[in-house]
Amino acid sequence: MRILAVSRAWPSTERSGVSLAAAAHVEMMVEMGHDVSIIGACAPVLQEDLPVEGRFHVPAYGSGALYSPSRVDHQQMTSAITRANPELIVVEAWQTGIGEAAIQAAKTRNLPVLMISHGVSIHPFSKSITDRLRALGWIHYRYGILPRMILNLTAITTLDEASRSLRFYDRDIARQFGIPVFPLGNFPVNWSRTCLVHNARKRQVLLIGYFSPVKNQLSALEILSKLSADMFLRFIGPRSGEYYLQCVRRASELGVEARVIFSEDHECNISDEIASSIAVLSTSITEALPICLLEAMASGTPFVATPVGAVPSLSGGLIRTDVHGHAEAIQNLMNDAELWNKLSNAGIALHHERFSRISIKEQLSSALLRFDNTDTLE
Repeated sequence: MRILAVSRAWPSTERSGVSLAAAAHVEMMVEMGHDVSIIGACAPVLQEDLPVEGRFHVPAYGSGALYSPSRVDHQQMTSAITRANPELIVVEAWQTGIGEAAIQAAKTRNLPVLMISHGVSIHPFSKSITDRLRALGWIHYRYGILPRMILNLTAITTLDEASRSLRFYDRDIARQFGIPVFPLGNFPVNWSRTCLVHNARKRQVLLIGYFSPVKNQLSALEILSKLSADMFLRFIGPRSGEYYLQCVRRASELGVEARVIFSEDHECNISDEIASSIAVLSTSITEALPICLLEAMASGTPFVATPVGAVPSLSGGLIRTDVHGHAEAIQNLMNDAELWNKLSNAGIALHHERFSRISIKEQLSSALLRFDNTDTLE
């Protein structure tokens, strides 16, 4: 089958032309025997080192919010689709101008579309004025653009089939419209096959991600202040932005600056840090399916996390809702080797079962098989 894969990239944090997830899915589709071409919003997509038939660049900007309207070169989109001549268009992720332009073009040409969804972020996830204003900016997208785009899909994937989180709002709308929904998870990028035992681990808690109120690193510092004095907290993320500076100041105010390490990803081996830490921490106030927790499970490292998105379905860690609960959970993992081992083994098992590359490839293959005859879609 000839497939055209559409992806927006975040060049500062991922590959130069397509996202890490999109690149992996392209490689999997090629391994399945499909002829795949790629199309991206960033010019470096033309130099992407992937086993594809063609590479196309369509300039696209904006996310679709009222404060960030989409701008796409529709003429180049039409030209790219004509040249690729696909039998199926696979779009990776919502809230991208290029993805929605591809869906519109596919409708015009009567081509089937599979949306590989990583969830949506269009609802307020806190009571702050800033967050409520942000959600207001997505009102038109939420009630107008997104439902219209979903109606144009042939099928959609979801990171979690049961979660009630509003991050899976697109999945629920698709079901209401009778659009087929198939499971397709993420899989870890940075992880180690060498699982260190409990007493070989550093007395270190690890939090990975850009500094932001969404990732809620300030809460992690509060948690550290309640842990024993021999425990350390390592952040891995760009040391930039006002929120990062707030974290630096707060560490000093709490008197824990000597126990906090701020690392950028190029300054350390992320896989080694995950595999040598006693726990991976996620204090996020919203997520769909945090890859850092999948990486922790693959490495046999228990996690402590907030109950957001699909996180409650994971069995490799402890879920808590507040600072005191997180601190108690981390301290228990430090002091109770039996509990630590139980969660470590559960995480490894779940990784093999649901989130290994083999498992994700099987899920993707199952979704693509439905396009051998689109008339069989129910």
